[in-house]
Parts: sequence; structure tokens; C-alpha cells
Amino acid sequence: MKKALKLLYGLLALVLGTFVSVTLIKAVVSHDTPLEAEVLSESRFPNYVEQLNSYYDSYENRQSHFHQTSERYFLPMDQQENCLTCHSLWPHEKDLRTRAFNNQHSRYMSCMSCHIDEKPGRPIKFEWYNFGVDNSITRQGAYGLVRDADAKLSGSDNFISKIIPIISDGEIKTRLYTSYSSEQAVAYRNSVDAGKYVDEVKSRKDAEALVGDKALTCSNCHSESASFPWENLGFKGDRLNEMRHSAVVGMVEKYESFYFPPVFE
Repeated sequence: MKKALKLLYGLLALVLGTFVSVTLIKAVVSHDTPLEAEVLSESRFPNYVEQLNSYYDSYENRQSHFHQTSERYFLPMDQQENCLTCHSLWPHEKDLRTRAFNNQHSRYMSCMSCHIDEKPGRPIKFEWYNFGVDNSITRQGAYGLVRDADAKLSGSDNFISKIIPIISDGEIKTRLYTSYSSEQAVAYRNSVDAGKYVDEVKSRKDAEALVGDKALTCSNCHSESASFPWENLGFKGDRLNEMRHSAVVGMVEKYESFYFPPVFE
């Protein structure tokens, strides 16, 4: 009986010792890895535009896509919206059904166009803005207003100009657009990178002061009864009809599940 107990105690001690050893090894490894990454990284805030430009500089990368891509000019990071301090260029990810469609909108309109808090009495309008960039790309006109003779969307290379909300007070226009290089945004990122204390709650509250509780839905803009100013933004004819009667909106709002054709099977 005593021999059996001794054997049992020995086995328990062996199991406990192994468990403690493995735990300590994991703790050491998990501690070292983030520390090493932190030392090697200059900033917690990636330059998404630089990453994309580097990617598109590679001919092999462009040719690897099923939909052939071409070189495109992206708005410089310092002129991008301040939202990129915490979000990526394609931030919508929660709703698997609509995230791709929503992320496409970020190429043609600012975040605030959909996420602004539209309070009664606030005279909000929308306009195309080219961010002061004057080159052969922006002179083509805003992307997607009309279709040319080949049924292609106009301004196909202009991914610079975007629709942004403005507040008009007589002759005074206030663009509701805070750039990535704004003083407040730069100060926040520098403090975080330097390891200084940052009041995250206050910083987010200040950054989202004009953000509403809910974003606009598809039908708030893409429907016959919507008040979105398509004509004032230059849409007309068949292209205007496409915007007001989008098949994608009907698919998203009428069906819980939808599938793309299995063309590769």
C-alpha cells in the first residue's frame, strides 16, 4: 500500500513539474516576442498608402489578380482622413454580407459622408473635393459620374477626388474633413509612439465629435425617395438611374443570404 502511494505521489510530482516547466517556457517566449517586435517597429501607426504604392509598384503583384489592376495614384497619407489613425483604408469588417460594398465606398467618399451626425437644423451639403491636387488624373473629372462610349465609367483613374460633407453658412463653407496630418492627430500619434500617457476616452470622443450613432444605410442614398443630391454632384442620365436603383441594395436588403456564381468550380 505504501509503495503504491509513493508511486502515485511520484507520478503527480512528475506531472506537476512538467506543467510548471512548460508554463514558464511559454511565459518567457510570449514575453520576448512582443518586446522584440516593439523594438523593431518605429511606429504603431502604419502608412497604408505607402504600403499600397509599394504593392502596386510590383508588376508581378498586379498581374496576379484575376481582375487585372493598374498603377493608381493614391492620395498621400498626410492628406488622408484622420480616421486612419485607428482604422485601415478598408475599415468595414463586422458584416460579412456588406463589408466589401461598404469598403468600396471609401475610395469615392469620405468616412464622414456616411457617418456624420445629421442633427436637425445643421445645413449639410455634399461636394466633390480634389484636396488641392491638380494633375492629369484629377482633371479627368470625378470617378463614376457617367459612362463613355465603351460603357466604361468616366474618370477611371481618379481615386483622389472624394465626396465630402460641408456646412454652408451663406458664402462660408466649412468642410467636415479632418486630415491625418492635423495638429491634434499628430500630437496623439507622437504621444503614443513615445510611450506617454494618453487619455484614450477623451481622444476618441474629440475625434468622433461629429460622428453619429449609426451610419447611413444603402437605401438612404440609393433609392428613388432618397434625398442624396446625386444631380448636384454631376450624376445624370443612365448613371443617375443606376445610382437610384442599385441591384446591390435590393440584394442586401431583401435577402439574408446571397451567393456569387460558382464560375470556378
